Amino acid sequence: MKLLLTSFWFVSCNLLYVEAEVGQNGSFRGLGPVNGDPNDKLYHKQKAYLEAISIPEAWGILDSTPKRTPVTIAVIDNGIEATHPDLKGTVIQGYNVVDKNDDTSPRGEHGTNMAGIVGAIRNNKIGMAGILDRVRILPIVTGATSTFRTLTDAFTYLINEKKDDVKVILMTDGTAKSSSRAVTDKILEATAAGMLVVVAAGIATWIWT
Repeated sequence: MKLLLTSFWFVSCNLLYVEAEVGQNGSFRGLGPVNGDPNDKLYHKQKAYLEAISIPEAWGILDSTPKRTPVTIAVIDNGIEATHPDLKGTVIQGYNVVDKNDDTSPRGEHGTNMAGIVGAIRNNKIGMAGILDRVRILPIVTGATSTFRTLTDAFTYLINEKKDDVKVILMTDGTAKSSSRAVTDKILEATAAGMLVVVAAGIATWIWT
């Protein structure tokens, strides 16, 4: 099992950037769990990282809120395994900007991994614990490897077709492509349309043993 550590830029409508990064040395500290640890099989491997950014405290607030409206998050990546047992009922119909159809089956593992970080089912005794619940994940496929063109096409599709449904866009391409002028312009356009854009600022891989 691979642990993917990704730092993100949170882009609000007034372009305030907040960068969060989890290191390897274990020197960080965070708030502990509120109602006990989730029973997900791999949670012990996530625990330190999630506590570092106070996710368990956030879970406590969410779990005590009786009425919440599900939020739709678009994940721009290489596709998502919608039938994965830890994502059951979470992934909705998306769009493939390469083939111009609704085939969002995975072209690699990365998109499914990112979807799991966002919304893997918590307390189901398998896999990992997603950060959010009551979330709908809308996959946007930009190919096995994204390009400047497919990234801008992804934003164009979301702005033109989904701006009333999608509240958050997660672009997980943590490479120089994500900071190009054309992509940056599309991010500005999406935020102006009322969508929160979260951009991966980088990515590294460690092996879980």
